[in-house]
Amino acid sequence: MSDLLVRVVTIDEVRPHPNADKLEIVKVGGWQIVSGKGNYVAGQTAIHVPPDAMVPKALADAWGVSQYLSWRSNAEKGRVKAVKLRSAPSYGFLAPNDQGAPLGENLAKALDITNWEEPVGMQAGQMSRQHPYFHKYTDIQNLRNWPDKLIYSEPLILTEKLHGTNSRCGFVRTPDSENGGMSDYFEQVVGTHKTQRDVNDCGVYGLPFKLYGEAIGKAFDEIISNMNSPIGEHRLCVNSVIFFGEIFGPGVQDLTYGTEKAYRLFDIAVNGEYLPWNYVVEICGKYGIPVVPHLELDFYTFEQLCELAEGQSILSPGQIKEGIVVRPYYEKTWKQGDLDPNPKRAIFKVIGSDYLTRKGGTEHH
Repeated sequence: MSDLLVRVVTIDEVRPHPNADKLEIVKVGGWQIVSGKGNYVAGQTAIHVPPDAMVPKALADAWGVSQYLSWRSNAEKGRVKAVKLRSAPSYGFLAPNDQGAPLGENLAKALDITNWEEPVGMQAGQMSRQHPYFHKYTDIQNLRNWPDKLIYSEPLILTEKLHGTNSRCGFVRTPDSENGGMSDYFEQVVGTHKTQRDVNDCGVYGLPFKLYGEAIGKAFDEIISNMNSPIGEHRLCVNSVIFFGEIFGPGVQDLTYGTEKAYRLFDIAVNGEYLPWNYVVEICGKYGIPVVPHLELDFYTFEQLCELAEGQSILSPGQIKEGIVVRPYYEKTWKQGDLDPNPKRAIFKVIGSDYLTRKGGTEHH
């Protein structure tokens, strides 16, 4: 999940709506908002409330946007959704900065605006105690929030973002109950994005091992062998090898990509450090573990990335694409500012407008 940013922004550009005389297209950073004609001018400041923000009812009423939000029965907050207005995508809405907050400030906490949480709608099996080495996957940030955090003069890796449920599985070093610390043995682990499941009762999350258990085991053995090869006088102690992927298909989400449940891998981490994508593709190809659809390494602009997030799925032509995930060729980190103590992994998502505005969509864990 990406961070919720309800920021004070500067209007970068206002231009006519191509299909409506009374509407205009407002550009704010990497976002586009459709607004009434004459509401904003370039250089003006406002508050941007993005899709999937949950806005308190009193605030929504004060801003006059309650009728445009999605409400559940007796809900205290309404969900902001992306929409298409006369065929133009609109990502959230703009509100007046009446309190005069400084430019760039995130007002989510101050305004009690929270992130929409995906419901749990899947048989995930029995929960298990979380192993300390079974780490969660990266929170992928929305590139529209941070369009300047990629270096577009360097080649980028693009993969299709599949609409399913996040899966992590692999092997972690077993605790030594007799002597303390960790043993020389590894145990198999399976989990959702947030929780670890019992390997003997893990529901749909056991699919990667069910379909590709032998291949995953061989890939693990090779990774361990490579990592344990001495470099000078040093040898890496491997405590975890985690395979991250997406489980999808009928009964998982509304976009099925076919007639049977399936799995595609998108990352491998050793001791919490992510392996280079070219190595991931190589070792998965060697042992027959399918990876998410990806494009050739190339140079892209921000505008091209937004365009590539639209259209049909590479995996299942004729079905809309959820979006793309983009990262640099070499692993990098970035910060929100000079004082940010927690650098983030440089990996971003761009979600397609057709996906965000589709009817009858499901978004379970």
